[in-house]
Amino acid sequence: MTFAQLAKVLLVQACEEQDPDYKFILRYEREASRHGSDRRDQPAAQDPVRVGEARVIERAEQISDRLTQKYPTLATAFTVLRIKTPLTLLIGCAVVGGFLADPIGPAGHINLLNFPLLTLLLWNAVAYVGLLYNMVLPRSSQDRSQPGLPGLVEWLLGLGMKRRLHRLPSDRAESPEETQWIAASLTSYAGRLLHNVRDLLITHARSMLHVSAAALTIGVIVGLYLRGFSFLYKAGWDSTFMEAEGVHTFLSILFAPASWLLRTPMPGVEAIADLRGTAKANAAVWIHFWAVTTGLFIILPRTVLAAAAWMRTTRLADAMHLPSDEPYFRRLLNPYRGKGLFVEVLAYSHRVKDGDDRLLTFLSDAFGILADIHIGTSVQYGDHLPTLPADSDRGLCVVIVFNVAQAPEETHSEFLEELKATIRQRGRPNMLLVLLDCQAYVQIDHETRLKERCQAWVTLAKECGLQAMKYQDPSGSSEGELQALSKCLWPGDYRGAP
Repeated sequence: MTFAQLAKVLLVQACEEQDPDYKFILRYEREASRHGSDRRDQPAAQDPVRVGEARVIERAEQISDRLTQKYPTLATAFTVLRIKTPLTLLIGCAVVGGFLADPIGPAGHINLLNFPLLTLLLWNAVAYVGLLYNMVLPRSSQDRSQPGLPGLVEWLLGLGMKRRLHRLPSDRAESPEETQWIAASLTSYAGRLLHNVRDLLITHARSMLHVSAAALTIGVIVGLYLRGFSFLYKAGWDSTFMEAEGVHTFLSILFAPASWLLRTPMPGVEAIADLRGTAKANAAVWIHFWAVTTGLFIILPRTVLAAAAWMRTTRLADAMHLPSDEPYFRRLLNPYRGKGLFVEVLAYSHRVKDGDDRLLTFLSDAFGILADIHIGTSVQYGDHLPTLPADSDRGLCVVIVFNVAQAPEETHSEFLEELKATIRQRGRPNMLLVLLDCQAYVQIDHETRLKERCQAWVTLAKECGLQAMKYQDPSGSSEGELQALSKCLWPGDYRGAP
């Protein structure tokens, strides 16, 4: 999907979630958009999940078009789509800025130990160390709020959205209730958009920074050479702590690549000693050394990094997809998900009725209407794993249900390990889900005891390398359980198709 399609989908999601009572987007409008296209128009062999995603995109486009016509203020959500990076202008400004930044000054004296290009090299070295650190130890999602380039990008985009929100009352004569809904929808939309395209925006910003750094350095070098035709630059050095031998060693290491490429030997210690004090020697050779060194360690690496970031930006833009793990999209994609998946429900030392609507509804929402859900027989305490369906053409997800009213024991761990071994032997796309039925404690309203017992079961599952999902009577919303589903499936996430 494209960036524009994702923006429309996220805007419709925000508007619908901020309007649970169907005041501004009527129920029939949502349902009409959902079922507006006939599913029979699609080839039977086409992937139902892809068909469902196309339907969601089509539905979002229809609803967003109606919303922006009725509430023109919502069109500000698509401002980000019209932002174009003036790459040529950016490079031109950086080159001109570097050209105008005279690193030597009107005196024409170059201090070999205090040259502005040395500061530029050190700054880029720090930037490379930071990039290397991020590659070796990438930030987790929990650390994304820390300061840095990601935080700066999010702050700038958030600031632009806040300015739009402050202008809402003057954009159109909506009622206070409408204005409040629009403001809440746009705020939610901005957060979701930043979350979903965060990597794309940050990678694009990094490519621009790399391009700017390379262009700035080119401007400095070009300006240095052009001024060298009209002015006489002289080189020298002075230091409180270093002698000629130390300066020679430092400059030999710094300019070794440039000396090798230019086939120009580095001046000896005696020549370096003669340069001490007021600048008096012609600086042409040192300018050549600096030009080649900055080209090797600034211009070339920055250009390569910019190209790599630009290619990654293109890949990220082409790889945009629906955040299908969210409950909102699970409900929309539910009619298209689950094809080729057999869900076997096993209750351990516990009874689950075939007509348990609350469990069947939850599993249907979790895996899709097309999934074949079967409530198996109860496994008695201490029994071995029953025979699982041997259908190689379908994926299998075993849902093992434990009653938290029972205390977890070593027998349960042994059963889970046996179940894991069986799933592992079958290979992908077979999965395992541990479900904790909390209904018993919910009925007696013993919250403290429920937390203690659930924690004990969660700990037991974790010791087996699993993550148990707490499941209660979904008389209300089951969004919390659906949100956590992808993290609880073992050995991996389920995307709707085997």
